[in-house]
Amino acid sequence: MRSIKVKLALGLAGASALCVMLGMAAPASADPPPSGVTFWSGAFAGQTVNYANPSTGCTTLPFTVHSELNNTSKSIQVYATTDCTGQALTFPASDIHSFTGFDGRSFRALD
Repeated sequence: MRSIKVKLALGLAGASALCVMLGMAAPASADPPPSGVTFWSGAFAGQTVNYANPSTGCTTLPFTVHSELNNTSKSIQVYATTDCTGQALTFPASDIHSFTGFDGRSFRALD
């Protein structure tokens, strides 16, 4: 499984670094990454959904996810089930990761 992990700094520098990692050209006026947690259906491609203030309760995702950008101060757990039980991956605050070998179907923020 191939994964990418970096600590992101908020602001223009963080947005530019993210663009470089994803192989995209960073425009001169790049916006900072969105706050909260963003998920993609593929490896930073495909369908996307953002949760500005992720809950410590279980949130069922609208589609199976395979990458995340956790731009919060909390760790998150991504589960293979829709009810936050069973196998999970844990991602720290300020993290970006792809996990194409794991099907994420729900998540929760940790205290």
